[in-house]
Amino acid sequence: MPQKQECVLLLPAAGQGLRMGGDIKKPYLLLAGKPVIVHTLEACLAANIFTRLLVLVTPGEEIYFEKEICKHYFNGNQSITIVPGGTSRQDSVFRGLKALYGNVDNEAIICVHDAVRPLISSFLLQRVVAEAKRFGAALAAVPLTDTVKLVDKYNTVVETPLREALVAAQTPQCFKFSLLWEAHCQAAVQASDDAALVERMGAAVRIVPGSYENIKLTTSHDLKVAELYLAHRLKEGV
Repeated sequence: MPQKQECVLLLPAAGQGLRMGGDIKKPYLLLAGKPVIVHTLEACLAANIFTRLLVLVTPGEEIYFEKEICKHYFNGNQSITIVPGGTSRQDSVFRGLKALYGNVDNEAIICVHDAVRPLISSFLLQRVVAEAKRFGAALAAVPLTDTVKLVDKYNTVVETPLREALVAAQTPQCFKFSLLWEAHCQAAVQASDDAALVERMGAAVRIVPGSYENIKLTTSHDLKVAELYLAHRLKEGV
């Protein structure tokens, strides 16, 4: 009988979150009475597809995260591992991959998800993972609702790309370990997401329809919107 393909979650949470303002980092801001990252971890655990969950935290915050998050909210769940992250999201993910190197099969699926996308659904996580198992690389994305303008350094419109050919990338983004490892090892510059690194190697990345509720909490407005979504889910019993 073939061995079951392992699936590991990487949750980068070492960013400073400067655009949100205030002294508390985004993953630890309260959302409906709990830190944002707790909602994210709960959603990922509920998907019931991950054998391991690696959380990449700011170096020096490991003890805090273990005590205030893992023990307080998850009873010290042994599937959650805390790993020191880096100065950038890309560096944090690479550090997570280094922690896994030699401890996972090359065919294992690595699922990278933003720590501050707490409204992710089990269904979407499962779909992106399933697509990555079939094709090696997949990500969630939604069609753009606004027209996009390409502008030059003088803030003058250069081009209006066809909106129908554009999507807004989200997370989760999932890849076979060997593919994501090679992409990070070859990375010469910083990229805004992991899929971009994989694309630069010429690998195809499949798109899975995402959700407009799967927002990334970047500003204080996003936090208010997330509160409304959660209140609606509670009312509907979702």
